[in-house]
Amino acid sequence: MRRIVKNSLTGRQPTWFQKMLNDLTSPSPGEVYWLELPSGHGHEQHGRRPVLIVTDARLGSLGLTWVVPLTTTSRGWPVHVKVHVAGRVTEAMCEQIRSVSVDRLGRLVGTVTHEELREIRALLREIIGN
Repeated sequence: MRRIVKNSLTGRQPTWFQKMLNDLTSPSPGEVYWLELPSGHGHEQHGRRPVLIVTDARLGSLGLTWVVPLTTTSRGWPVHVKVHVAGRVTEAMCEQIRSVSVDRLGRLVGTVTHEELREIRALLREIIGN
């Protein structure tokens, strides 16, 4: 599991070496992991599903990352972006973006292309309002 390494003896901020280790274990943009999403309400996604990391790895060093859930159900919604992960065609549900602890991320499934990630980030900027 991914976690921020702290000096266990003093409880102080991580040393340069510990920060380097954190950077090595932080999820990177474009990576897809399994995640158990808590039960939701209404149209919120829940259950075990693949999620796409959309934030810079620096946020991961704080123990958090923003993810967009993926689905194999194509609805043709304008807020969904088609991506290819581990040989499967899926859609990134950009309206479902959320912040999660990197400790909750499961196994790495695969990655999306730089172009697919760029398209998702552009749509997120449009949804959020630039």
